[in-house]
Amino acid sequence: MYWIVLVAGALLTLVYVLVKIRHNQLATADAVFWFLFALILIVLAVFPQIAYGLASLLGIESPANLVFLAMLVVVIYRLLTLSVENARLKEKLVALTQAVALASVRDEGRD
Repeated sequence: MYWIVLVAGALLTLVYVLVKIRHNQLATADAVFWFLFALILIVLAVFPQIAYGLASLLGIESPANLVFLAMLVVVIYRLLTLSVENARLKEKLVALTQAVALASVRDEGRD
């Protein structure tokens, strides 16, 4: 039963990503990540024996728990990479703001 929810969630994710791309609200690299994420969910839903095999191999009682655990790990990893990118962009913004402020002060001194 949860496989139906998995496919529906993956398809809704694909539709949402497509809408965001059409409105230029999502970068291509981010779209690729979400497409691959949704594709993996669909593959697991269509071929549940993959999840059953991995669950028994890893000693996880339920394949659904394996799928949710894997999704959680992937999303946490993505959150970490976005946090690193956010920190890098904040540093660049501070440096750019300081450069503009210094250039502004130099220009006022020339007048």
